[in-house]
Amino acid sequence: MRDLLACRDAIDSIDSQIIELLQQRQEVARDVAIYKLAHDQGIVDKQRESQKISTLMNKAVTAGISPQMVREIYEKIMAHTVSFEQSYIVSEVNNKDFYRSTSVAYLGTKGTYSHLATHRYFDHYENRLTECSCNSFSEIVEQVETGKCEYGVLPIENSNSGSINDSVDTMQNMDASIVGEIFYPIDHSILSTQEARNADQEQLNWQEITTIYSHPQPVAQCSKFIKEHLSHAKIIYTNASSEAMAKVKELNDPHAIALGSMHAARYYGLHPLVSDIANNKNNYTRFIILSKTPIMVPTTMNAKTSLLFSTKKYTPGSLVSVLNEFTKNNINLVKLYSRPSEVKSRDTWEEIFFADVEANLNTPVMQNIVEKLKEHTTNLKILGCYLSDERHK
Repeated sequence: MRDLLACRDAIDSIDSQIIELLQQRQEVARDVAIYKLAHDQGIVDKQRESQKISTLMNKAVTAGISPQMVREIYEKIMAHTVSFEQSYIVSEVNNKDFYRSTSVAYLGTKGTYSHLATHRYFDHYENRLTECSCNSFSEIVEQVETGKCEYGVLPIENSNSGSINDSVDTMQNMDASIVGEIFYPIDHSILSTQEARNADQEQLNWQEITTIYSHPQPVAQCSKFIKEHLSHAKIIYTNASSEAMAKVKELNDPHAIALGSMHAARYYGLHPLVSDIANNKNNYTRFIILSKTPIMVPTTMNAKTSLLFSTKKYTPGSLVSVLNEFTKNNINLVKLYSRPSEVKSRDTWEEIFFADVEANLNTPVMQNIVEKLKEHTTNLKILGCYLSDERHK
């Protein structure tokens, strides 16, 4: 029997081999992307993925390991591969060096969901990413417009609370384009300076926790858990989740906790006592990626197009006419919302409509729709055409 140290050394060696193999797999994925670009082939092949997963699960059974574990691992690997290949192709088509350094502006400091979403979206840049922490949505846009940052990351909507109006309003007059999107899971956790002694939340002594530090939104989204386990605790609100985590770290008080993402805990030396405590377990925030220059997405790839427009006032059915153009062409309108126009010369009650459609702007169908929309709208503006976030599907 090997001793514990020898076992750990063996596991470390195996893990290193796995990393090397993943690196080799990514190199092959790059070659796949190059081939598909040259032959105008799409990236996503659901039938191939399904067959591959089934084969691997059968091999897992033969090997005596959990087929479900293998399934979960390879679903993540394949999702990352799709994202990698898509990003590589878009970089090639738009004459950008995929392995270049870049810069990005996002809201808040380390540990905010904007920060976490930024690192997930730009994960292939590794240590070539320069970060700019911003205090407002308008500052993010300004960093992009002035060229101080190549990209900006803007939260646009939440699956629970809907559109983020301040962010939407910022887009009305921006001199930038949407070039990407990412749906990031909101996984609120109880974070503490103390490590959990027991993984079973029912056995934790919640009475020992006397103070909760949090931004108001996580408190509202975790209200059921707080009511059941922490109704006795005092809640101290902060301007951001990152501020709450920093405060708990500074206090180093075992009776104080912060609400935040378990993935952000490491930035502040905190530990998750309990994870996934939100009222709604399927909680996502959609972020859009901004750049000064629009991109071109190959028509073989799944894309979205975002646009804003005003309908002709006092013209009956003008909005219906706009929507009918998409319906007639079998284009799926996935988002439509309105905001008061910020144009200084606007009429009272004048509205600006924002729309997202599942279509590539570069197709003849969409080009024809855009021309038709000009007949029914004023102030029509294409905000951008970009890859759909396949990892969310």
